[in-house]
Amino acid sequence: MMERALHLDAGGSPDAIGELVGLAEGRRSPLEAAQSLLIDRLHRRSDDFAATRALCSVGAALDRIGWEMPSVPARRRRTGRRP
Repeated sequence: MMERALHLDAGGSPDAIGELVGLAEGRRSPLEAAQSLLIDRLHRRSDDFAATRALCSVGAALDRIGWEMPSVPARRRRTGRRP
């Protein structure tokens, strides 16, 4: 995933971001893993502009997917009455 993000030459175009979302099959975990690797790469070499552009693309793909929130069970309301 990270290698594909690095090789996208469109630099954040909607098509490039759509391709990343497609490669991730709509899941956040592959994109989050690529994001982590790119961040590590930038910590080692802060002037790596290809990694910076790729990180921006991965972040945009994560934004497009959105957050996966687990469903919260419905709370029962207390009415103050006893059966």
